[in-house]
Amino acid sequence: MNRAGAVAAGAVVVLFVELIAFRAAHELALIVAAVPLALVLWVLARWWLSERQPFSEPELPPDEMENGPAEMLERWRARATVLADRADGTRADWDKHLRPMLAKEFELSTGLRIAKNRRATEAAGLQQFGPELWRWVDPTDSATRDHIGRAPGRAALDEILRRLQRL
Repeated sequence: MNRAGAVAAGAVVVLFVELIAFRAAHELALIVAAVPLALVLWVLARWWLSERQPFSEPELPPDEMENGPAEMLERWRARATVLADRADGTRADWDKHLRPMLAKEFELSTGLRIAKNRRATEAAGLQQFGPELWRWVDPTDSATRDHIGRAPGRAALDEILRRLQRL
């Protein structure tokens, strides 16, 4: 029997019991009808929960299961390499690709938002990174059209990431 059939059968049982109880005693009709209604709801809930598998992982094809973590790790390494290469590129590359990511991580780590309190965020940034490194994290110090100026390099990126990690 499917769910719709079970609901219909339960409704018929509840109506039948209600009619019998209503003829016998008007004041007991609701109490007597509540028993089969509770039984029908209990059966439906068990049925629904038995069909659900709340913590099961989605089934992946065998080839994706075998290469899934390795492929994800390889994509992560490729992204990290590209970002590290941009640290040695132009200031425009840094400002377009690295600065937003670093600024967002800083905001998330400190709980300060540049849009809400610029001065407090700047003070925390200067304290955490110092004036030399803060200028490479500060989201308001972007120059995305500077294709001549140099980015600070991998050493600066490593130091910024170390200091972010300490937060």
